[in-house]
Amino acid sequence: MLRRILCLTLFVGLAACGPSAKAPEPKQDAASTEAITITTSKVERTEVASAITGSGNITPSRMTDIGPSVDGIIAEVMVAVGDTVKKGQPLFRTRDVDIRLQVQEMERQVALARAQNANAQADLKRQTALKAGGWVSASRMDAMKTNAEVTRAQAGVWEARLAQAKQNLTDTIVRAPYDGVITRKDVYEGRFMSTRVPGGMGGASGVVQIMDIDTVAAIVNVPEVYVSQLKLDMPAKVRVDGFDKPFDAKVAVINHRVDNQTRSVEVRIAIENKDHKILPGLFCNVELMPEARKVLVASRKFILGGDGAHYAFIAENGRAKKIALSTRDLDAERVEILSNVPDGTELIGGANIGRLVDGIAVKTEEPPTPPARTAASN
Repeated sequence: MLRRILCLTLFVGLAACGPSAKAPEPKQDAASTEAITITTSKVERTEVASAITGSGNITPSRMTDIGPSVDGIIAEVMVAVGDTVKKGQPLFRTRDVDIRLQVQEMERQVALARAQNANAQADLKRQTALKAGGWVSASRMDAMKTNAEVTRAQAGVWEARLAQAKQNLTDTIVRAPYDGVITRKDVYEGRFMSTRVPGGMGGASGVVQIMDIDTVAAIVNVPEVYVSQLKLDMPAKVRVDGFDKPFDAKVAVINHRVDNQTRSVEVRIAIENKDHKILPGLFCNVELMPEARKVLVASRKFILGGDGAHYAFIAENGRAKKIALSTRDLDAERVEILSNVPDGTELIGGANIGRLVDGIAVKTEEPPTPPARTAASN
């Protein structure tokens, strides 16, 4: 009996000394957590004039591969790469011996045709005088008139052929169509060139290449979202590789087409280049300066999410509410709000912005109490 009492007492004592069982704590959702401290930033409408940037290449205002105007062997190329030429200056000439002989032949044919026509006209005049006395039949008169008209037409045909031959002789010398620089020489003396087949018997399509670089153009592609801000004569700064300072310029051309693949608009900026220092082909960066416009602006620190999925939080009845945003970068500190937020909306964030979820309780951080002012001691 005593042994049973001792065993029961020991069992009770061990039970009292063992660890007590604990029930699992329930998980807390956003609605049951303690309010987190946030700060606010107001979305405001203000005027901005953010630069529109783009990159591209320098191109000449005009460029032409110049070939011969008549078929033949290139007899002389009068310019070299790097030469500066004026409009009308000879560039090269085609051998003209055959064409000179054609001109001489046509001149003789014209002289013969004119003589035949003069004789036919004289015969017609005599027959007309005889017809008045009844000595010439009507059929004879018709034949004389026809002969006079035929010889006149033949003379006209040979005169036209002579004019064409003389033009071909003039065209054996090819001249510069505008002021420019020679940037390529593809053909040398002795090569046959055809006007009907580019490059003659194969090869280059021209003898020389000329460029007008008194004014050059920076061709850049601008994202389509800026199309409403683009205007002709818009000021621009062009930074060209190899030059320390940017060039002041203006927009000269806005292409009326949006590229379907890049979703961009081609813009051409004209740059004065009288000293020919800016060379075509150089890489450039461009800043376009649009007019100031009124837009909704928010602090970048209160915007979350990645490209195409930006969002922010506002406070509603003491709890955070997530809102989707469409934005565009302005600078390192601000973004432009494009949709879904009215002017004056207060976004919430601050040090605890990473803890914000939809529906969590929030409280606005109180501004620090300024230190009490003490009287200055004398």
